Amino acid sequence: AAIAPRGASRASPGHGGRRALAGLLCLGAACGLLLSAPQAAIPGMVLLVAALLLELPIVLTGALALVARCAGMITSTVPHVAGMELSAARVRAVAIASTGALAVFGSVAIQGAHNDLLAGLEGAARDTNAPAQIWISPAGAYNLLQTAPFPAAGRQRSLERLPGVRSVRLYRSGLLDYGPRRVWVLAPPRGASTVLPQAQIVQGDTREAAERLRAGGWLVLSQALASEEHLRIGEAFMLPSPHPQRFRLAATATNLSWAPGAIVMNASDYAQAWGSEDISAYGVQLAPGMPVAQGVAEIRHALGAGSALNVESAAGHAARQDALSRQALSRLSQIAILILAVAVLAMAAAMGGMVWQRRPRLAKLKLEGIARAELWRTILLENLLLLGVGCLTGALFGLIGQQLADRALSSAVNFPVLYSVTGVAALRSLALVSASAFLILAIPGYVAACVPASLALQD
Repeated sequence: AAIAPRGASRASPGHGGRRALAGLLCLGAACGLLLSAPQAAIPGMVLLVAALLLELPIVLTGALALVARCAGMITSTVPHVAGMELSAARVRAVAIASTGALAVFGSVAIQGAHNDLLAGLEGAARDTNAPAQIWISPAGAYNLLQTAPFPAAGRQRSLERLPGVRSVRLYRSGLLDYGPRRVWVLAPPRGASTVLPQAQIVQGDTREAAERLRAGGWLVLSQALASEEHLRIGEAFMLPSPHPQRFRLAATATNLSWAPGAIVMNASDYAQAWGSEDISAYGVQLAPGMPVAQGVAEIRHALGAGSALNVESAAGHAARQDALSRQALSRLSQIAILILAVAVLAMAAAMGGMVWQRRPRLAKLKLEGIARAELWRTILLENLLLLGVGCLTGALFGLIGQQLADRALSSAVNFPVLYSVTGVAALRSLALVSASAFLILAIPGYVAACVPASLALQD
């Protein structure tokens, strides 16, 4: 472990109290930003890091006091010596514990926010695909959002006559330039079982908004888009569609996983605003008891092998959207893993180097009668205390950082986010860093414990 000379100075109680108060103030300010200004995620993270570094020495002091109390119940000299050595080197001990704390903090916050965002995007994909059991739309990877228009051409009647089909509805969708944004417009038909992804509503009454969408003349905007245009629920505005129409705002929603924003309206209003009767997809509901896979096969056979239309289940289409989301967010997972790997190596290098520099001190402890095995266990206990205190504190603050990142993604960026407290992920990061660094240090610690006692007699 990182041990400085035994004459290292200790902070006065007054200084420690001021540091604790400053840490609490930073933590309180970060929580205030979390609740009142989630768009200020970066200043909030800076305040959390400051609070972490200010409170960590206090946590380490408490851990050493606990070790000292427990040492009286144990006959071994190991906890006594470990506690004294760490107390004598408080500054360096805190510095190394801070390395692990910051790494686990970053990993827990990033990975937790990544998981919550991914869960939210998967939920949005399920919600937008829920109105139909089977989707029929132009084939091609470019059409994942089903925005390519095509003429209905009378296929609706022929599809409805299939034995396994209960209903076929016409869906419209497209992309619209709205100021600097290119927003995604979804337009289910009035008779669809679901015209509004209810779980994605941010502001407004869900049932009333759905009724207004069916009635026409109303639409739903993503929250970020409505805020940018300074629109309130019930307010009328001009939609800059190819044939501009006047609509009222029924509710606000998330961006439905499309970063620039989204609009939901009914298919009839869409046809008028775009001046076209083309559709973007057929939404098929199957007859009761009809398996989805069999329904897909039946529709494909009816369309023929040369059809330019792709037939897939709602679950299959949502899975393709989920795969794209996971691919886009994979960098966040890689960054979180990289932070942990660098932290393990940095802590192992720093602590290993300090152990090696302590060989004269270790040799002196041997002269005082401490056996090699006890000396090695002392080194391991010191390392374990620093790793445990640093990583545990970092994990706890990382959970707060996760909530701050979630709020920023939801409120400022308007992504769908499923809020959670990833305690299991935090414990996994904590255990990974602690165990990896501890195992790496075991061998250098043993080598250092084998130092000859005669080294203490050398100048």
